Amino acid sequence: MKNIIVSAISFVNTEKRGSEIYTTFAKRLINDVLTKTPYDVMVTTNRSDLFDDVSQSERVFIVQNDLESHRTHVGAFNQLLKFTAIKNINPKYDWVLYLDCDAGFIDEVDPTEIDNFIERSDEDFIALRTNATYDDSLNKYNQSKEIGTHELFNDKFKFYGENPKWSGAKLPSEHILLIKNNEKLPKMADEFEKFCTKFETQQEPHIVTFDMESFEIGISAHLSGFNVREMGWANQQSILKVGFNANNWEKIKV
Repeated sequence: MKNIIVSAISFVNTEKRGSEIYTTFAKRLINDVLTKTPYDVMVTTNRSDLFDDVSQSERVFIVQNDLESHRTHVGAFNQLLKFTAIKNINPKYDWVLYLDCDAGFIDEVDPTEIDNFIERSDEDFIALRTNATYDDSLNKYNQSKEIGTHELFNDKFKFYGENPKWSGAKLPSEHILLIKNNEKLPKMADEFEKFCTKFETQQEPHIVTFDMESFEIGISAHLSGFNVREMGWANQQSILKVGFNANNWEKIKV
C-alpha cells in the first residue's frame, strides 16, 4: 500500500471576522481521514491552539506556522498559503493528497483501488481540469483586450505579466491535488512560495487578483518538471471518495 499523507491548511485570517470556521472544517476532515482512510493527515495552521480538542493520534499532525514571512490577508483570503501544505513533507510518504479543508471523504476508501489508479501511468502529478492551460489562457487574455471580454485568468496576466518559461503549464483545479513526494516537490513548494511573496505585495484597496490559485499551482508544477495527468471528475468521487464542501455543513464562505 502506498504511504499517503492528506494535507490541508487552516489559517485564521485575523482581519476577517469568523474565519475560525475553517478550523471546524479542518477538524471534520481530520475525522474523515481517521475513520475512512488508512492514511495520515497534516493540517498547517497559525492557530494550533484551536486544535487542542482533536483526539491524540500518531496519524495526526498539527503544524504551527506563525507566518513570520507571510500574511493571511490579501483580498478575501491568501489562498497562496497552500504552498505550506506541500512544504517539508516527510520522505517516508510516497504521495501527498492536498485537499481544501472544507472537502471531505464521502465514503471509506479502498487503498488498493487508489494504488491501482496511481499506477495506471508514469505521471507524478494528478489533478482535475487539466484542459485549462497557460497557453490557451494567454491567447484568450490577448483576444479579450481587443473585444473587451473578461476571461478566467485575465487578472493573473494583469498582475504577473507574461513569461515564456510558463508556456506548457496546465492550470488544474486548486481544490484537490495528488502529488508524488519526489525530488520535484520541494522545488514546486519553493516556486509556489515565490508566487505567494509576489502576491502579497498587493495592498488594499488595489487588489488585482486574489482567486483562482490554480494559475500559480500549475505554473509551479510545470517549472518543477512534474508530469501532470487528468484525475477525472468521476474518479475524484468514485475512487478517491472526495466530495467538495463535504465538511462545510454550515454552508459558510468567509
